[in-house]
Amino acid sequence: MAAGGGSAAYSQVQVDGQPDAVHIEARDVTLREVLDALQTKFNLRYRTDDALEPRKTGNFSGSLQRVTARILDGYDFVMRIAPQSIDVLVLRQHEPDDKTVAAAMPARAIPKGSPAPVMTAAQANRYERGQAR
Repeated sequence: MAAGGGSAAYSQVQVDGQPDAVHIEARDVTLREVLDALQTKFNLRYRTDDALEPRKTGNFSGSLQRVTARILDGYDFVMRIAPQSIDVLVLRQHEPDDKTVAAAMPARAIPKGSPAPVMTAAQANRYERGQAR
């Protein structure tokens, strides 16, 4: 269990499970604290220039990829998924009217040196429902 900057009784994040079935309980912790907890528990690496200060409270369950995408809601990011790890590049927090959607692709599908394609909102919705083409 990791405790946040406030009182340990009020600010905490707990991560349980395996990569295909993760459960996070977050109570008033920064996004950085949640990502640090995922990094400690699983082979998730992240990079960012952002302070990742937005606070998170809630329960998140699902695969590591899906939970990571959910906690990064409101951010533009790229996720590279390899068989034994996940690399996340958190780019920036997007504005409420910004339509950019994060893309998650297997590491072997991204040619070296090329930017990852961005999904449309409709494609992202199909991907989330497991209906990606």
